[in-house]
Amino acid sequence: MEYLESKDLIFIRLHQDEELFDCLKEVCVACDVKVGVVLSGIGMLKQAELNFFKKRGEYSQVLFPEPLELVSLSGNIIFQGGEHMFHLHAVLARPNKNAVGGHLSKGKVNVTNEIVILKSDAPLRRELDPATGLKSLSLR
Repeated sequence: MEYLESKDLIFIRLHQDEELFDCLKEVCVACDVKVGVVLSGIGMLKQAELNFFKKRGEYSQVLFPEPLELVSLSGNIIFQGGEHMFHLHAVLARPNKNAVGGHLSKGKVNVTNEIVILKSDAPLRRELDPATGLKSLSLR
């Protein structure tokens, strides 16, 4: 993994077989990210896991063991309760150009990933939304 911080932007390059979330956590700690916005993410993933919210407390989870093109990665990062919380969504494409997408919960780099994070000082946090049962973004 390599990263470069310039003002409020963090440029990250991940290498073959690195765990995406482990690397992002390491960068967020090193760069003191309290709130971050994933502006872009491209490359390839394997062993990617996408979750799909069905209803309160129920998700559909699918593991894609094969290498897939990481067409788009976006979301946010909040440091809360002593840990970085990631809410990331990904669009992944197969060789035939069919795409799948959803909430990314796991992924290992295949070849490379290039990710850009914007740091922010916005006082954001996540709170349990009683209506959905999700830890939702709180703007208060």
